Amino acid sequence: MRDYKITPKASEKIDLDVLRDHCAELDLSNNDNLNFWLYCQIAMTTGLRSVDILNMKVSDISFQRRFARITEKKTGKKVTPKISPFILGEIDMDREFVIWNEKYTTKVSLMTINRRLKKIFEGTDINVSSHSIRKSAATRIYKAHNNDIIRAMEFLNHGSPVTTKNYLGITKEEKDSSYDILQNDSLLHRQKRGSMLD
Repeated sequence: MRDYKITPKASEKIDLDVLRDHCAELDLSNNDNLNFWLYCQIAMTTGLRSVDILNMKVSDISFQRRFARITEKKTGKKVTPKISPFILGEIDMDREFVIWNEKYTTKVSLMTINRRLKKIFEGTDINVSSHSIRKSAATRIYKAHNNDIIRAMEFLNHGSPVTTKNYLGITKEEKDSSYDILQNDSLLHRQKRGSMLD
């Protein structure tokens, strides 16, 4: 008997404006809402990985110079993403971690973030997770810079353009576009031949 492994479906890109609209409606006096808002805003504006956002300490941030000093957990690379003033204004400087669960006096879990994200996009066929924000932000950078894969690669702190293309699903989009071109050529040729026979 064969043992089949089920591969989880990869996180898909989301409409960041839907998430921004949701965040704009949150009551930030509620700690759970504030934590979710901080997570989403940092993710949408920096493209950092979930683990790096959830492990970000207040001491990692230069409030005057508006950036954070982070060593990526996955790669060990040092990054200094800019942090917007509107985000900095919501961070409690007396806490150890930027995103902190007051009720349980611990860091917020990734499961908590994912649960809330899934709820926002409930009813869609999109496979949503915290990673969806990173992919969507990087895709925005890629498209805003005339499909500059190097810009997106640098934003994501990837080691190669191929990794970034695969990550963003650009390779599939390009391949599908190539098929469309060839299929259109064939269709045009058939139409042209048909008109010649008339």
